[in-house]
Amino acid sequence: MTARRVGMAAAAVTATLAAVLSACTSDSGGPQPPDDAEPPGQGVIQDFAAAWRQAGADAEVAAFRGIVDRPKAAVRDITALVEELAITGTQITLTDDLTCSDDDCRQHADVTHQLAGVGPWSYQTLVKAARDETQWRVQWSPGTFNPDLTEVTTLVRERTVPPRAAILDRNGIPLTPERAIVRIGVQPSKVRPATYDGLASLLDINAAALRDTVASAQPNWFVPVIDLRRPAYRPLRESLQQLPGILLDSSQRPLAPTAEWGRAVLGTVGPATSDSLKNAGPLALPTDEVGSSGLQYAYQRMLAGRPGSVIALVEKGSGGVLNRVLSRPPRRGQSLATTLDVDAQDAAERAVARATDTTAVVVVKASTGEILAAANGPGATSYNTAFVGRYAPGSTFKVVSAAALLAQGELTPGRLVDCPDTTVVDGKSFKNYEPGIVGPRPTFADAFAASCNTTMVEFADDLSGEALARAAERLGVGAAWDLGLPAFSGSAPADTDLVTRAADMIGQGRVEASPLAMAMVAAAVDSGVSRTPTLLPDLQPGLRLTELEPTVHADLQRLMRLVVTEGTAASLDLPGLPVYAKTGTAEYEQDSGRIGTNAWLIGYRGDIAFSVLVENGSSGSQDAAPVVAALLAGLPPALYG
Repeated sequence: MTARRVGMAAAAVTATLAAVLSACTSDSGGPQPPDDAEPPGQGVIQDFAAAWRQAGADAEVAAFRGIVDRPKAAVRDITALVEELAITGTQITLTDDLTCSDDDCRQHADVTHQLAGVGPWSYQTLVKAARDETQWRVQWSPGTFNPDLTEVTTLVRERTVPPRAAILDRNGIPLTPERAIVRIGVQPSKVRPATYDGLASLLDINAAALRDTVASAQPNWFVPVIDLRRPAYRPLRESLQQLPGILLDSSQRPLAPTAEWGRAVLGTVGPATSDSLKNAGPLALPTDEVGSSGLQYAYQRMLAGRPGSVIALVEKGSGGVLNRVLSRPPRRGQSLATTLDVDAQDAAERAVARATDTTAVVVVKASTGEILAAANGPGATSYNTAFVGRYAPGSTFKVVSAAALLAQGELTPGRLVDCPDTTVVDGKSFKNYEPGIVGPRPTFADAFAASCNTTMVEFADDLSGEALARAAERLGVGAAWDLGLPAFSGSAPADTDLVTRAADMIGQGRVEASPLAMAMVAAAVDSGVSRTPTLLPDLQPGLRLTELEPTVHADLQRLMRLVVTEGTAASLDLPGLPVYAKTGTAEYEQDSGRIGTNAWLIGYRGDIAFSVLVENGSSGSQDAAPVVAALLAGLPPALYG
């Protein structure tokens, strides 16, 4: 996108004067001033530099009166060039010796302008001062501002934003290829009250915020409102075109296949806000399209590249270009490689497509910890529940509790246990999801497969809080992660209170996890090694954490397989590669004081580990298992490898 003119108010120009000026020499050979005398013209040149420092788009003639021979012309030229070139600050350093004759003095100055959206531009100019009948004054001409300028020329700026670089999947396929969009904006000078009402109705925008933006813009700016994919724009076209002051611009932007697809991870690009503009850095302008969320926001500067700029010397009358006094080509951004797999992400998106409550799906390559997909629903949500959600993991945490009990060596999958419908731990009553979930004389494996809460909590007195916390740590819960995006790896405190520890063992109490954290637990059981997850292989590679003890590893795999063949995830006993799983239902207190539930299911198949969370789901088997089934059906067989 090329913007020929950048009209924006400039901040006050700053100036740094040089150190002590050297004494002048006399071209006429006349007498030299005393060593401690101020050279003629020196003071007025310094005063001029100070006045230039204060000058900007709102410079006043009074600031130059008595300093410049033509103060009105100086203010006219400076303010026009500050606005045209979008100068936000100027540094002036007087350089070589002040050279004087009886009637004039001159000195070179190094000038550095900060150009909004472009960066610094430096050159050298010559400041001349002459003495009239009463005092010394700087002789203003356009060439004082820049040596290439004359009375019949001016400077014009063009800024070019390079195409945004793509975010790539693990095979180098662009996840966000260039797609056609329509940029909808308004021209401040032509906007009417009906414009705001119409936009709010058609596009559900914040009309008050748009009014504020328009109020601070120049009359002929393109003030961005929203960008629409062409299919979304077509039904609105006629209504939008009827609104006063509407501007439309066809463009290209890196976009995922749909507005929902990978949105919370990949992020969005749109008109700058105060936050996204600050994040974009000093070379971004309010009229730019910048990363607003996700990876697009986190790696905005890398993906956006560097804008280019041309400052041309042109004839005022004809507009003909005489010279280019500044020419910087745009520098394209750098593509961002991820571990995501386009086919896995497609499968995850289809799995959450029918969600009516918050649903998160995570798919991980178990042998490496690479995140292959992360989908969040319903709809186009930018909140990354899959990574940052903090939930009680419910009975999926029994994988951790079982690992802790098995590691102590006093429990095996075949040990006979009790699974009463209810039990009491230190005065606190615990119950199973429903009565009669196992037959008589169950083994620990049977109780695990049926997700028996009472069996697990009755072992709370045999397991210290430290032992449970260590088991969680060995499976990666609470590890330090660096994904390049915010993420929650879980928390499993070492509780000394018996009741709290009992609740922890069934994924209630004080334990918390994100869907990604529980996917990493499943991945550890699959591969036998816990790892930190990886999303950006070139920037934040994953780490190998702990190798599971072989017997514990084998027992956990046996338990999770039994959940599918005989337990609560029987609907996932699918043809082909075996599925291993653990369902979960986690209770939470709602604002009304009532108890709500979230549904979980974690597991693995081949080298693929997964986790699904469904808010307000009644159980993992009823609400999360269908999402997993849809996910597994959509994953390419090669990924299981």
